Amino acid sequence: MTNHIKYIIREVPAEHSDFSFYFEDDGLTQAGGDYCCNLFIISNDGYRVDGFNIDEYQSIQRKAEAIAEDFYNIENGYTYYFSSYKEVMEYNDITYNSNKCHKLRKWAETADVDSAESIAEFLSIITGKEWTTESVHGYCQGDYVDIVYCPEYYKNGVKSYGEIWLGCGKEFCVITIENGEEKDTTYGYIIADCEAIYNEDYKKLICKWAGIPEAETQLEIITDYKYKTDYSYSVVL
Repeated sequence: MTNHIKYIIREVPAEHSDFSFYFEDDGLTQAGGDYCCNLFIISNDGYRVDGFNIDEYQSIQRKAEAIAEDFYNIENGYTYYFSSYKEVMEYNDITYNSNKCHKLRKWAETADVDSAESIAEFLSIITGKEWTTESVHGYCQGDYVDIVYCPEYYKNGVKSYGEIWLGCGKEFCVITIENGEEKDTTYGYIIADCEAIYNEDYKKLICKWAGIPEAETQLEIITDYKYKTDYSYSVVL
């Protein structure tokens, strides 16, 4: 190791990586938008629905379904429970105005609450902000998620969030070097596949995030697996 190296960025083996904390307490669920959530990741393997902010998302689905059903009933003269669109909207905590009601009536004609695109349209109407969708695939066939999000808060897109949810990324730790010895180690530097192409890209990103100079940092990438727990690293200066 050269004398000017003060930090090592080392790739964490895949079986030791933990991407779950990436979605915990990092601002994604902080109040700052409607429902205190601006991004939903939906994973549906045909047997079970899972994902990020999934409880909140399913609550929105139930509200959307109720609106669609009650609007259909009113359109067809079934007014046993509600006699007007305004009553339906206010019952579901949606502020009534004629423009919003008109858009909801048009949406309800073809609404499919199991469709991410339909829910994004519903959210756009009731919040007054643009919502849209993204689809992300993983490493395996069928490894797939839909993402519903508000671009106002995610101006660079959300593909990285979907990839990390699916495990498509690398985790690194940053090690401080003192007197030629490895001292403090900080884990949790996670980079999605779409964020880096070359090894130098990983180094540049982590140095920026960690606030350490690139010239004093060495990157170690796993290049070979030998017995499950014995790894070979290539050095990127």
